[in-house]
Amino acid sequence: MKFAELTEREYRDYIEKGEESAFFQMMENKRNREMDKDKVRLLGVKDEDNTVIAACLFTLKKTVMGKYFYYSNRGPVLDYHNHEHVRFFLQGLTQYLKKNNGLYVKLDPNWIYRKYDKDVNEKADYPEQHALVTIMEEEGYVHQGFTRGYSRTSQARWMSVLDLSGYDESTLLKSFDSQRKRNIKKAQKYGVEIRFLELDEINIFLELYLDTSERQDFFTPPDPEKYYSNLKKAYGDKILIPLAYIELDKYISNLSDQIEDSETKRNQMMEKDNKNEKTLNKIGELDKQISKMSEDRMQASELRKNEGNILNLASGIYFETPYEMVYHSGASSTQFSQFVGPYMMHFEMMKYCMDKGISRYNFYGVSGDFSENGEDYGVYRFKRGFNAEIEELVGDFVKVISKMPYNVYKVKRKLEQRKAARSN
Repeated sequence: MKFAELTEREYRDYIEKGEESAFFQMMENKRNREMDKDKVRLLGVKDEDNTVIAACLFTLKKTVMGKYFYYSNRGPVLDYHNHEHVRFFLQGLTQYLKKNNGLYVKLDPNWIYRKYDKDVNEKADYPEQHALVTIMEEEGYVHQGFTRGYSRTSQARWMSVLDLSGYDESTLLKSFDSQRKRNIKKAQKYGVEIRFLELDEINIFLELYLDTSERQDFFTPPDPEKYYSNLKKAYGDKILIPLAYIELDKYISNLSDQIEDSETKRNQMMEKDNKNEKTLNKIGELDKQISKMSEDRMQASELRKNEGNILNLASGIYFETPYEMVYHSGASSTQFSQFVGPYMMHFEMMKYCMDKGISRYNFYGVSGDFSENGEDYGVYRFKRGFNAEIEELVGDFVKVISKMPYNVYKVKRKLEQRKAARSN
């Protein structure tokens, strides 16, 4: 085996095989990072036949004394069950970093440490996977802990994932809890539709996203328009931006048809000479339905007058990889929440996955605090309602490569942080 820099072709061919690779490790992320003026390295291991058996995308950040911080989001990509390959990669990486101005390196492998059911009960058929922690520590890495909560310096460690294997549209819907089923059926009744946004329409997503961010007070990139536009430019059709929307003209027309149909049925029943109790009950029920639909039509007509024909309800940023579909960012309208757009968006994206043969629907991060006081308890409950289970990733590992410059770097960072704190 040999540790080597990989060509873009070698790297892409390996990643596209579908080894458990996160979207950060896709070849498209190289272009994304380079648009931000970052240096990128594609490193890996080849076997005796010159076949790639491990690959990793690193972003380099300049620090002090001409040294670099090497960081790999969810890397490396390899068979973690093969401990010989894991050790060879780590040892080869250390030697490479020593020769290529490495100050320190951080890895957060896409490796599942524990699995839990939707109620966060540890799964007996997936024992705790501690071997990787032991190997990393033996190779000089310091584990940053089994953390909970969100961080601006680390990726989410807890994932909410739905396995779509064995489902069709009907059985999938039946697997959801009562609220999910009810709201999806409600959205279907309203006529909520889904279409995919292109790069020149990303402002539609951003409008919903910034409104949601302000409402929920979650972290957003410093320049969201640049950040998401660059992602779409870099990843192309491997980023999907679904938009859930409703056409009020269609909705109002459908309501009118339903009202007319119900009134016809009611009038036919009223014309009967001998109305038994069952018939009278049916007439009463139709009266209620007609009244409710008429009220809905009036409200929709008022919305149409004030807001226009199209109401944008929800949108999201999805990464499609050979391994999974990842729901990375989401946004929705509170003003039109009665049309339950997010439920329809998720259901349609799950159907998209089944059509494409993608079995993992990754709702992405949760905080790891599943108590009712948790900062994102509502988010966890929303995802749980779709039957999503919990995966706990192994977390971050850091290794110092050049100790003396690293000590200088730490002092410099502390001084910068104190200065920033005083200015605030």
